[in-house]
Amino acid sequence: MSVVLGLSACVVSSFCFGTMYVAVRRAGDPGDGMVVQWLVCSAIFLIGLLTYIFTGTPPFQHFAMFGGALWAVGNLTAIPIINAIGLGMGILIWGVCGCVVGWAIGRFGLFGLKESVPSSPNLNYAGLVFVIIGGILFALVRPKGKNDVQTVVDSASSELSRQAIPLTESAATGRGTVEERIGLVEMDGGGAERTAVAVDVVVRPRKSSGGAAVTSTNGLRGRVIGVVFSVFAGVCYGSMFTPVIYMQHNPQKFNNPPREAIHYVFSHFSGVYLTSTAVLLFYIGYKNNKPYIDSRLIFPSFLAGTFWAFAMLAWFMANDLLSQAITFPINSMAPGVIASLWSVFYFGEVDKKDLKLLTAAIFITIFGAILVGLSTAL
Repeated sequence: MSVVLGLSACVVSSFCFGTMYVAVRRAGDPGDGMVVQWLVCSAIFLIGLLTYIFTGTPPFQHFAMFGGALWAVGNLTAIPIINAIGLGMGILIWGVCGCVVGWAIGRFGLFGLKESVPSSPNLNYAGLVFVIIGGILFALVRPKGKNDVQTVVDSASSELSRQAIPLTESAATGRGTVEERIGLVEMDGGGAERTAVAVDVVVRPRKSSGGAAVTSTNGLRGRVIGVVFSVFAGVCYGSMFTPVIYMQHNPQKFNNPPREAIHYVFSHFSGVYLTSTAVLLFYIGYKNNKPYIDSRLIFPSFLAGTFWAFAMLAWFMANDLLSQAITFPINSMAPGVIASLWSVFYFGEVDKKDLKLLTAAIFITIFGAILVGLSTAL
């Protein structure tokens, strides 16, 4: 029964992780992502506070905050990654890295943790290999690039030529503010005006109020940046449970630490929020108190943080019922599969010619995750 409950918790966790950034990607322009990540972490802190109250206000564990700090540092790269290689590919690639790091820490007892040996080590190894192969295939999938943008530009230009819509000089040259360009839509709301704004947004890098360019990065350079950031994020995500599990495995070194992982949630989430806030304050100072903010993203960012918080609650429960060596391969890779489905069927981020490669990668990854899950029960 504990295995079934643990795997069910992994399903809930994976769905929430894979869906958390969908509303953010849909709602508006996240810019450099600094304000968005703080809003996400603010929602996380609120859910953590409610959990702390409902669990009877257990003692605060300062050491567990380091795990939250690791996640917050990795989360700083989330928006740049999504802008560079897309929602699905970003989550899939950082999931592979997080999977390998988290699995290795739990399986071999790194950093002072107890070694976690599954019932069927060979099946566990085989599952991990399939997960890694799937991750490599995901990295080969190309997001839609400049050719797709050019098609949109040509179509929009033809529409403008037929309608002969007059534009203000600032809007026509792309030097106007976001508010000025949105005003074109609000004055009439016609299709051509919307097309004019669409062309301006897609073709020209927009400047935030702080002066930072906000663009969608394509091409080889963008993919390399996205992959490198994803690897860094994966290492951070793969290590985030280490402080909590270390305390559980070494209670003699701490002042009566709780055994249940749920009692570490508020401490972990506090580390997330404090790190995020410190980064935001530094960013605001660097931007001379002119951070980039899109008001359309406030609620979606809070929603993303809520999804993440519930995903982590489920993951903490899964770690207690199973082990990190089992949960990490599943919860690191399955969210990427879900995110890739959003990318293909909702955002259209993947070319049709790459769908076969993506499909093969998804099935290989799912097969690997199933093998890892079975390795604890056979």
